[in-house]
Amino acid sequence: MPHSNTPALSLKQCRVISAIMRKGTEKDASVALNLSQSSISRALSQAEKALDTCIFTRGWSGAEPTAEGEMVVSFCDSILKLIRKTEAQLQHAVEAGLMLHHYIEWRHLMVVEAVTRLGSASLAAETLSISQPAVSKMLKEVENMVRQPLFTRMRHGLIAQTSAETLASLYLQMLPAAQSFAQTLQSQPHELTGRLSVGMLSFSCQDIVPIAFASIFEQHPRVRLQAMQGPYHMLSNALIKGEIDCFLGLLRTGPIHPDLIEIPLLHAQYALIARAEHPIHTNAHSLDDLTNERWIVARHGTPIRDYFEQLFYSIDDKPPIQALEMLTFASSEELVIHSDAIALLFYDDWNIQQLNPHLKQIPIPLPRPDCTLGITLHKERQTPLIKTFISELKNTIDAKRTKYKV
Repeated sequence: MPHSNTPALSLKQCRVISAIMRKGTEKDASVALNLSQSSISRALSQAEKALDTCIFTRGWSGAEPTAEGEMVVSFCDSILKLIRKTEAQLQHAVEAGLMLHHYIEWRHLMVVEAVTRLGSASLAAETLSISQPAVSKMLKEVENMVRQPLFTRMRHGLIAQTSAETLASLYLQMLPAAQSFAQTLQSQPHELTGRLSVGMLSFSCQDIVPIAFASIFEQHPRVRLQAMQGPYHMLSNALIKGEIDCFLGLLRTGPIHPDLIEIPLLHAQYALIARAEHPIHTNAHSLDDLTNERWIVARHGTPIRDYFEQLFYSIDDKPPIQALEMLTFASSEELVIHSDAIALLFYDDWNIQQLNPHLKQIPIPLPRPDCTLGITLHKERQTPLIKTFISELKNTIDAKRTKYKV
């Protein structure tokens, strides 16, 4: 039904957008709304086209709203909340459950309001430039949704019942914001927006990422920041699929996926760490003296674990069997402090200077201990937001070098 007052988003599109946000995927939203997945996808696509904006991106755990998408979701939720509130008011008049929030559309509310105001289906049809049978059809559809009559037919026209007056009031309440929403969305200030989703390999860059995040958070309030930890294969797959924007950690020495590139950020070195009072600091003089110790190491498939195993193969021995695998740097250091275990970790120049006083580096030289921390990106998805993040990381590194004079 063409009409100049029709809002950019249909109420079905509002229901679809809200369901995708709540359920996380189009598939789950289709189940919740009892619609086909193709219908959900089509409604979302039409909404994005009508608003000329991307509402959702593919994220780590499903659909995630963009910065503009969050505004759209908020608008849809507010509209649907008003409809449910109205439905609850009308429910008091009947016992059967109402279906208003499932099926109501702008055209229904527009017709109810016009007939309520004009007192005539024929005048409403003329005013809205539609046929009278179309008006009658939509009034019947709404009556089926609310399970009660909307109008009483009198000699001189139609008299609105409480149900019609309530729906007309709802329409007039929602219409101004709905009509202006697209323009409101487009008039937002042009600033850095979007999602920055950063993956973190075990033990990597935990001290510089929060500082870079804090700077972006202060300077660009419309940016959505996310950080998550995982193994290399999981993060690289997520990066290739677009579920995350980049990830940080020790750079690989071997080949990487052809769609990915690596940018070195800072130099680090492997180090053997034990609690400060551990007798190993005076009793051990070479790697041979450490073969019977208990170890804390990173998981299999990581560069640090590969280095750990190569250390002991280099002295014609097998890696120690009793090894505790840890996922985070902080938990590894904490476990070393409270046990007799030894950890193989890596530190950049300033962090080894700021080592926890309860910890101490074992004075045994390691072969080729150098390693590099860096960021892995997709070749074709280097957005202004990612470039801003890299710039903030480098600023954080430079500030620490200056502070600790390294």
